[in-house]
Amino acid sequence: MNVVFAVKQYISKMIEDSGPSMKVLLMDKETTGIVSMVYTQSEILQKEVYLFERIDSLNRETMKHLKAICFLRPTKVLCTLRMPRLMQNIQV
Repeated sequence: MNVVFAVKQYISKMIEDSGPSMKVLLMDKETTGIVSMVYTQSEILQKEVYLFERIDSLNRETMKHLKAICFLRPTKVLCTLRMPRLMQNIQV
């Protein structure tokens, strides 16, 4: 199986499942590298993803008009600090 093709299909499915509208792709350090290896910026813009943001960015603005697609590795730090209520049942 072609790994690049599999990852591209996975990301495409996440984007398609969010429905039609402007979106932001929220990533961590590891997933940013993954996305940049399988998609060009123009390819992902065609899928209505207009903003790419790192979860560890300190200067993030609230943009309630955009849907967020979170592509994050489930690390222990992320589970305990960022989303404790949502991630409490996930074992890392």
